[in-house]
Amino acid sequence: MSDSRPNFRNHLTLVLCTILHAFTHAYGTLLVPLYLLIVADLKLGAIWKASIIVTIYGFVYCLFSYPAGVMADRFNRKALLGIGLIGNALAITAIGLTRRYEMLIALGVVGGFFGTIFHPAANALVTAHYPKSPGMAIGVLGMGSGLGFFVGPQYAGWRAQSATWQRPCVEMGLAGIIGGIIFLLVAKEVRKSSGAHDAPHPQLGATLRRRVLSIAAVLSMRDFAGVAVLSLASIYLQKAHGYTVKQAGFVIGGMMLLSFFANPIAVYLSPGKRRLPALILILITGGFIVATTTMWNVRFVLPVLCAFQTLQLGSYAVSDAAILERVHASHRGRVVGLFLTIAGTFSALAPWAMGFWTDLLHDRAMQPSAYAPIFAVLGVMMLISSLAAPIIAKLGVVTGPAIEPLSESRPRTMEPVG
Repeated sequence: MSDSRPNFRNHLTLVLCTILHAFTHAYGTLLVPLYLLIVADLKLGAIWKASIIVTIYGFVYCLFSYPAGVMADRFNRKALLGIGLIGNALAITAIGLTRRYEMLIALGVVGGFFGTIFHPAANALVTAHYPKSPGMAIGVLGMGSGLGFFVGPQYAGWRAQSATWQRPCVEMGLAGIIGGIIFLLVAKEVRKSSGAHDAPHPQLGATLRRRVLSIAAVLSMRDFAGVAVLSLASIYLQKAHGYTVKQAGFVIGGMMLLSFFANPIAVYLSPGKRRLPALILILITGGFIVATTTMWNVRFVLPVLCAFQTLQLGSYAVSDAAILERVHASHRGRVVGLFLTIAGTFSALAPWAMGFWTDLLHDRAMQPSAYAPIFAVLGVMMLISSLAAPIIAKLGVVTGPAIEPLSESRPRTMEPVG
């Protein structure tokens, strides 16, 4: 392994990837507090018809994650990330420029297609920049999710209250285009070793593939619950408690704020053998908290949801670190892509499911108690997801960045930073 230490360009690339992470999740949540405005403006007649735009975006975003992972392991990840953000941003901008429902659906597909590039390429790139501490690189990268989940709903609710529901889409889209261009100009790719013994694209192997699929199937419960709470909380607050779109956007964004700090802290506090026990504790605690949401006075709903999302998003950083620390660098893009194809595609159904379920409540949607069974189901899903920890452990032990426990080829040294 190279002894070279990460330099300024390595740190700058990590920061820029974190910002791209924020844009990616801001786009995925931008429409969440706007469902009722979209339904009224386009005369859709049902909440699920608005929430399905977000579902389609997320579904495509995750469905093509494995091909994106293959590209991340083979091609220039810096170029992929910049192009992905610009394409995603153009689709979001276009959503703000049309009121044709069929075009909104089509643009959701386009945005998801470009957005799918981010996680496989970013997770592989930042861990390659920090081969001696891939877990902490993932923790810092995870800060972007909290920032994006905070800014997206906050900005959408604030701008839609003073303008139209489309205005925040145009403005956030243009900002993303600028961000993507800056990334392409400034970020740095990592040179890949070309030693004679290095296979250019080593296969994942049947054992690794099977275990990643099992992990994804179990953690898909967590992913579904996390995405569902965003849409459900927005509908719950506006329908059952009369919140305005601005107030709902404030709560939806505000409950993500602490997760900005939680991701790196969770990774830092759970090194080595602590990682998986910490994951179990985080998921179980989060499940109990979200199940009690409707039991609290609405004045306390923000801190309750904030506590849940801090744990829920913190679990992403911990589980990603636990997985990638056990997987060779040459496999990481495909491992992330395979995971998201299963877990993410299932969780992408959550916005539609929450809209459809609340539509079935009819007049009862105005009663807070009617939402108790829905939050309880999401809590149970969080509890089930904790069963992923022993499967992750089977990937191998964390003994150093060069470990390749389940590859069909012999272990190799990590590519040098530079």
